Amino acid sequence: MFVEDKKNGGLFLETDPSLSDRFAEAGFGFKAGASRLFHPLEAAYLAKIGKSPISSCTPDSFILSQKKKDKAFPFAFAAYFTIRQTGRMVRPYANTGDFFRVYAPGVGREEGRPSLLVCLLPGKLPSVKSIEEKVKVAHLARLDLVIASGTEKELRFHKVAAFNF
Repeated sequence: MFVEDKKNGGLFLETDPSLSDRFAEAGFGFKAGASRLFHPLEAAYLAKIGKSPISSCTPDSFILSQKKKDKAFPFAFAAYFTIRQTGRMVRPYANTGDFFRVYAPGVGREEGRPSLLVCLLPGKLPSVKSIEEKVKVAHLARLDLVIASGTEKELRFHKVAAFNF
């Protein structure tokens, strides 16, 4: 069962050590001292697919409670869920909810570096200025850029194929 870690606000602990180890093998969470912490997106995903419940709430109510903390959480969860369902490993950044690192199919985060940087831009159409900033970030990280836009119900992914500077 996932419970919120009071020391690391916003991150979650799995109370069952054997499940925590299995999730680590599958590429979820990160090591923090003697324990393994999970991002809220990872906890919501694992609860949604029925692997481990979140303390005292359903996955849908958890997503709504996280929306109070971060308005874009449902959109980020929809993008995370969609990418993860394609068989790719997805790693959210701990300090920002705007980007995901995405690994090639079949590659674990311990085996290689990410191949894609997914940028979350909820809304109808992202502005050129916002896309330009994201292209610079992807270029500096030497990753291909994918922009996720739309709503959580109508999610669209746009791959930026080339950079010209």
